[in-house]
Amino acid sequence: MRVVPVLGGALRVDGLDVTIVLRAGDRLGPRLQAEGFSERSALLDHLARGVENLAVANVADLETSVRSLYQRHGDLSGIVGPHRKALDFAKYLRNISVGHLNQGLAVKAVEWRPELNKLLRLDEAPAFAVVSFMVLETAINTYVGDDGHRFFDSETDLMCPPDRQRFLNFLGQTVHASLRFTERLADIAIIEGELADYDAAWPELAIKAGQADFQYLTKGRR
Repeated sequence: MRVVPVLGGALRVDGLDVTIVLRAGDRLGPRLQAEGFSERSALLDHLARGVENLAVANVADLETSVRSLYQRHGDLSGIVGPHRKALDFAKYLRNISVGHLNQGLAVKAVEWRPELNKLLRLDEAPAFAVVSFMVLETAINTYVGDDGHRFFDSETDLMCPPDRQRFLNFLGQTVHASLRFTERLADIAIIEGELADYDAAWPELAIKAGQADFQYLTKGRR
């Protein structure tokens, strides 16, 4: 029986070489020691970036909705322009592996990572974490067109240090660009928003607030 340390506990998986480090101090298995898998690029760090990926994908949606501002604020377009392909990639990952359940991705993940045939039978939190890691890796590899991967120059194995670093670089660079974009957009929103002078108009604003009629909002209703 193989013992795999995860999150300070142990994931026991017979016949599988799946060792994922989640914090400094956890021991590395022989395979990942040879591959240079360190605590800095551990699964916990990777899963945290899954949250970042979700937020970045939401910026992709936001960017599409505010393009009418680019004519008056060209610098806003300049911030996001070089990263638009990366935002599209992040949005794809959110749509198939984070925001929705995609049956095709589930089938392909089991094909790509046969270890899932055993891991999916385990009712343990560490196993869930490793499953998430492998499903995201599969999602990355499905972003393909007729000429291969649409963003990277090869398929991705997140156990391979260069591949893992390539993905983390993509995510980190896109997060930083998204932050610059949203910060600038917030400044523009104050300029374009035509906010009332609260101190001068507060009686009228208070009356209007008291007459507010709330309605269920849909995507097309403002």
